[in-house]
Amino acid sequence: MHIYLLRHGIAEDSAPGGDAERGLTDEGWKRLRRASTAWHASLEPPAVVFCSPLRRAQETASVFAEAVRFRGELRIESALVPDAPPSLAASLLEAEALSGTASVALVGHQPHLGYLLGLLLTGHPRQPIPLKKGMLVAVETASSASLIASLRLALTQRAAARLG
Repeated sequence: MHIYLLRHGIAEDSAPGGDAERGLTDEGWKRLRRASTAWHASLEPPAVVFCSPLRRAQETASVFAEAVRFRGELRIESALVPDAPPSLAASLLEAEALSGTASVALVGHQPHLGYLLGLLLTGHPRQPIPLKKGMLVAVETASSASLIASLRLALTQRAAARLG
């Protein structure tokens, strides 16, 4: 299974509704749109896109979905909030792998995605690999029997913009 992990873009420092309502800044939108050109050229649309319920992640997911021509509905998932245990997201991935899903994207936050990436690459739950804002990482599992994955792609927004 192909797994895409995407950290949200640059977000506002604060919002009237609290952390959950922090949206992308103008610069955040601009950088994601520049990066999306490379995503469009490099990636097939995933079968499923899971997204954190926080506004900045949903906005980032919308840019990603459009860029990769995803035609489904974004699936809002509380397992992707910043302080959720990575094991919850791993359970989502395991269920998709067992059902035969070929590719999944998860859009969320640090430190959560860093811990999830570490888990996927090493099998250890406390081995974080940090992602920069707007960074896209792709990994691939060898079979549906295991979530241990190999790194296939790691693109910062800046690198993606240069490729696009």
